[in-house]
Amino acid sequence: MYEGTAAPVLKTSRGVRVALQSVNVEAVFNNLLCETVMTQVYRNVEKNSIEAVYTFPLSSRAVLLSLKVTIAGKELQGMVVKKSTAEEQYEDAITDGDGAIMLEQVEPGLYTMNVGNLLPGEEISISFTYAELYFWQGDVLRFILPTTIAPRYGNMEEVGLQPHQTPEYDLLAENSFRFRLTLLGILADAELDSPTHQLTIDGTAGKSIIMLATGEDVMDRDFILNISSNQSQKDAALIEQDIDGGFVMLASFAPHIPAPSEIPPKSIKIVVDCSGSMGGDSISQARQAIKNILDHLRPQDWFNIMAFGSSYRTFFDRQVPADKKNVTKARRLVRSLDADMGGTEMKRALQAAIRIPGPPILQDIMLITDGEVWEGREIIRTVCKAGHRFFTVGVGSSVSEGFVRQLARETGGACELVSPREKMADKIVRHFKRIYLPRTDNVAVSWPLAAEKTIPRDPGPIYDGDTFHIFARFSEKPSGRVTLNLTLPDGRTLCQSANISGQAFTAEGWQELPATVARLAIHEALADESEADATELALKYQLVSPYTNYLVVAARAEGEKALGLPVLRKTPHMLAAGWGGTGSVMRESHAAYGVQLSLAINPEIKYRHRQQTKPDYFVNLCNKRHNQWLKPVLQLASFNDLRDCNLPDRIISALKSISDRHDSETPEELVVLAFLYALLQSAIGGEFNRNTARAIKKASKNAMPDQRLINLMATAFADISKDDWGPNYPLVDEDDPETGANYE
Repeated sequence: MYEGTAAPVLKTSRGVRVALQSVNVEAVFNNLLCETVMTQVYRNVEKNSIEAVYTFPLSSRAVLLSLKVTIAGKELQGMVVKKSTAEEQYEDAITDGDGAIMLEQVEPGLYTMNVGNLLPGEEISISFTYAELYFWQGDVLRFILPTTIAPRYGNMEEVGLQPHQTPEYDLLAENSFRFRLTLLGILADAELDSPTHQLTIDGTAGKSIIMLATGEDVMDRDFILNISSNQSQKDAALIEQDIDGGFVMLASFAPHIPAPSEIPPKSIKIVVDCSGSMGGDSISQARQAIKNILDHLRPQDWFNIMAFGSSYRTFFDRQVPADKKNVTKARRLVRSLDADMGGTEMKRALQAAIRIPGPPILQDIMLITDGEVWEGREIIRTVCKAGHRFFTVGVGSSVSEGFVRQLARETGGACELVSPREKMADKIVRHFKRIYLPRTDNVAVSWPLAAEKTIPRDPGPIYDGDTFHIFARFSEKPSGRVTLNLTLPDGRTLCQSANISGQAFTAEGWQELPATVARLAIHEALADESEADATELALKYQLVSPYTNYLVVAARAEGEKALGLPVLRKTPHMLAAGWGGTGSVMRESHAAYGVQLSLAINPEIKYRHRQQTKPDYFVNLCNKRHNQWLKPVLQLASFNDLRDCNLPDRIISALKSISDRHDSETPEELVVLAFLYALLQSAIGGEFNRNTARAIKKASKNAMPDQRLINLMATAFADISKDDWGPNYPLVDEDDPETGANYE
């Protein structure tokens, strides 16, 4: 249908057409609250129905507020439903031939858009709104719009990514986006600077509009805008009505904490990522960061430097005084640092850094990394128990912002992000100000009325000049002032107040839902709730969470339904600008990052053999059959097909016996279908991938076997353990023609 047009069609290097046609971003800043509308347009330019899947980044602090879908001239609103329900209804819609859209959170800052049963020639526009609270760091507020996911080291299953969600990369891809940002309130007259993109700025009274100078740009780096203001008053308080008649207030403070007369010695462990992904811009930034750190150390301080990749090494065997001799030696060794240490085995390195002997004072770790690891949550859980503060420096054009921020926050430290064109010295100065100056853990907020609840429960440490946000809920509408009271370690007390004024703005068309501030507060509180309570709150406040997804089902008339099952089409990412020294031969395996790049780029792909039990082996071969050519129909219709997938002969004989007992005239195809359907419902069925499971469900809906036959199958195989299927068999990966092994 699309073949006859002359319009260009984006394709991957393998010739596969890309469904994602455009991305448009419009954001509005009102003081520290930013609401962003992102619109993704998908079009099927193929002859068959497709399922477009796009795993994409947002800020780790983004809170989704609404989802709107326009398809075939109809506008549909998304609803947040329980994750398991959303997945079930999405799959039912797919096998029924209806359109389906599901937006799910993989982890903070990482989302997957699923667009199912997009018909040939059909176009769909998906707009979602999200809000984010921003923070002053001194006089600078940093706006970030992630555009691509840099390849990460480790196992993608660590964050729950399914095979269809895993990011893929194409060196020839040129995904592009359009952007418009409006600044209101105190930010309208701020100084603006972008180290990543060329901009046009149109300033009028009380408003500034920022757009890309080129109209659109490629999505190979984070969009960063530094907003600077030297206004002394950065404290504010907003209040909005909650869904049940109560009120929710957001109080924001940027405290001014004076320096003490004496600063005690500090012990700082500098840990630098020297894995292959840091090649190019990132390792240059890392070397500069260490030089700046050494410039700020005082003779009474203690320090050490650790470099890590697949292994790790320290410059000294213990923390050493920052005297002239040791600092000079460190400067000489820093010159030799390069991104030549293999994979990013960060967990092991940080555990070793924590064990480095030092003086009996508070130990701080300055971590310099791009953060590109999949096991971020496990790393944070591990190091949080050690009592070290982590001050992270995220470097590169596509930093894993969620990980480096959360690591700093959970350990009582702070985070700075640096793009390749920014000055490193300013970031290091700010970190040392946090390390050297007193922090406060003794935080109290005086509200004009007694608060029913405050969020977060534990506000954590507060550093000079860094914004502190806190929410409170009231049964009545308060008025007046909110006061922040801080007690410093030396006994000094500080007070700052903000007037309650104004309301935040709400996503258009969603006035029937709680207002933005109330939803931001609940989203912040979900982490402290049980799964059951968090799910209930997320449903009530319509929030995407680890337990809930956005879902839209576009029902189609009988003659308009998709025939068969859709072909999977992932949207490939552009490789982040400067990632791993792009353009040169890499020293570490891209396969370890889950990157599907060609062997010509990286010939050092490592393999491993796995052992699987017979049922796993059978299921795996079934999956391979349905992955091959992505045929959207059930590829198993006879006993010979089952035998080709290495189903043991004795089980095939049992199938024939069951069929004869049921009805010897039952077609072989229905017997096979009944067996697969029963297997899908069993514990073993969880190993079927989406393609195979969908094919079985679709075939069952078209020609459901007799229920009695299904029951016989289920009864016969319910008690079969994996060991009953036969001995272990090596899993052969047909993708590797030489060794037949799996990518590591």
